[in-house]
Amino acid sequence: AYDAVIQGIRRHTNNYDMKYVGMALGGHNEFDWYRYFLNHSNHAPDIPLDMISYHFYALANSRTDPKDWETLFSQLDTFTFEVEQIEEIRKLLSPETRTTIDEVGVILPDDNTPGAPQFPMIYWNAAAALYAYSWAKISRQRIDVVGHSQLVGYPELPDLQLQPQYPSVALLNWTTGEGTAKYWTTKLLIETVDIDNDEGVVTQTSDISGENIFSQAFVGKNGRRWVLIINKRYANVDVFLPGCTGGRMQIINEASGFGPATEVTLTLSRITLSPYAIAVVHMPSVNIE
Repeated sequence: AYDAVIQGIRRHTNNYDMKYVGMALGGHNEFDWYRYFLNHSNHAPDIPLDMISYHFYALANSRTDPKDWETLFSQLDTFTFEVEQIEEIRKLLSPETRTTIDEVGVILPDDNTPGAPQFPMIYWNAAAALYAYSWAKISRQRIDVVGHSQLVGYPELPDLQLQPQYPSVALLNWTTGEGTAKYWTTKLLIETVDIDNDEGVVTQTSDISGENIFSQAFVGKNGRRWVLIINKRYANVDVFLPGCTGGRMQIINEASGFGPATEVTLTLSRITLSPYAIAVVHMPSVNIE
């Protein structure tokens, strides 16, 4: 079907420059699919394998208990091992093919059930924290794109005669159009990362198990240094970051609501992160002589 679609488009448009994405797999550990699709001998000689895509959704046990959402992060850890195996297959069979994990998120229980209870506001922060964590962990494997699946989802809207459409997957507030914490976290990462020049460096933390926080430091041009810190717990977590005094911190947390990251100048090396908070710390400039 993949070959036939491309051949049909070329036949009707004479466009041989268009790029294509194949697979879009939603299941897991389906490695035979990758082995088949990425094997060029299974396609016509002139069919490109430009890009593959697959998905990841963490699943919660509770729709309303924020404590339960601490389990989302370990699910992502498991998924990263699957990504490693897919990458081994891709590099062996079709190393020129790029990858987009174009649906990354959370689906809460009973999401498409009419009358399901509304999740609390802090859910958006938990889902945003998972996305930031996914971006940081998956980027280490040089995956090209880590994306979301839909801009607007919504619960049952009787006045509009609409049935639920995965409200927990939304990026925007379905009533006002304002960005959720997921939206603002994505925007913060896009605006912070210098994709061509920033380099992730080995980042050590006293939280050896990684159960409480995740941190990843980056260095860039002209001495630029910044650190992504994610609170993976439904609890306040204190972080001690030597050398950050005088730097800037942009933080997305429950208090920022449907607004952008709050920015503060750091006057102490100790930072308190509220539950599921995401912080980008821009370290102060260092004179290099």
